[in-house]
Amino acid sequence: MPERLARSLIRETSGLFVLGIAGVTLLLSIDLLSVLARFLIEQEASLATIGRLLLAKLPWFLHLALPVAAVFAVLVAGGRMARDSELKAAQAGGIAPRALIVPLVAWGLAVSALAVVNNGMWEPRAERTYQRIIDGFLYGRAPTASDRDVSFLLGDTIFHAARIRADRDDPSVASLEGILVRLEDGTLLTARRGTWRSQEREWILADGWEVPVEGDPIESDGVTLPFDLPADPSETLARGETLTLEEIQSRIVEQRLAGSDVRDLRFELHRRLADAASAAVFVLAAAALALRVRGQAGGVAWTIVLVAGFWAVWTFSAALYEQGVLGPIAAAWGTPAVVAAVGASLALRSDAP
Repeated sequence: MPERLARSLIRETSGLFVLGIAGVTLLLSIDLLSVLARFLIEQEASLATIGRLLLAKLPWFLHLALPVAAVFAVLVAGGRMARDSELKAAQAGGIAPRALIVPLVAWGLAVSALAVVNNGMWEPRAERTYQRIIDGFLYGRAPTASDRDVSFLLGDTIFHAARIRADRDDPSVASLEGILVRLEDGTLLTARRGTWRSQEREWILADGWEVPVEGDPIESDGVTLPFDLPADPSETLARGETLTLEEIQSRIVEQRLAGSDVRDLRFELHRRLADAASAAVFVLAAAALALRVRGQAGGVAWTIVLVAGFWAVWTFSAALYEQGVLGPIAAAWGTPAVVAAVGASLALRSDAP
């Protein structure tokens, strides 16, 4: 009997889950189109192009929809069972309420596994496609990747450029502007411009000066410096949201070797994993609450309360990270940890009379 009830509960929850994903995705797509409406009209975008934009944003919609739809499905299914007195019948048959939480949490873990794949692989790749379509309207060709005030520490040598711009046709080459290099012996090299060639692993400085530790500055026509960073400029300059989890981990290793700050990359990595895990912790809290819900309307109401509360704390933790109050791991995992603690507490008390 418990297994049959569990299978029935999972089937009902899964159906509501699909319905929840469709509803959240529809709302988000309408919101996106309302923001882009004027731009798409001015650019005379075709229906096919609009469809491609929405398809490219689908993984981003799923990023938000998966945890929300999971909590909606569990609470509404629980409310329906309470309304039809199925929970009371199960308890009368000797089935402890906590026994119904276990299969739902297992189902939530499966949703989180799907969310990891979506957040870590599908979403960044789709974001690249989305940006290419938008950039095609604005520039005809996608703009080159660039960044400002970039520093690297390789060995005891510090490399700094006020601006790095990747070459449009060759991802292994980038132009440098406002260059300052401090060598191991304290000698400073400056240049207005230069080139980074990653295949040759070198920086080529032009129109610069050499400032020794002692003595007068010496004008330099050009100098080539070894720059042993195992990454192309286009990879180094790519935005974090367009990188897969594997690419983020590789960049963290590379930038640590180069002495660069990796806090933002660590936050991006852990935030994506934490967002995926939120589906499972949402289901845990929702499953414990479902045993106390007395109807489907109550399930919908608790869905709104949980999602709104999670969103408020999630946004606040990100703000604390940006202000330097929280580290990347604490800011990323703090909110799911709180929800997991509340859910576990409710689940442990679920058998109480």
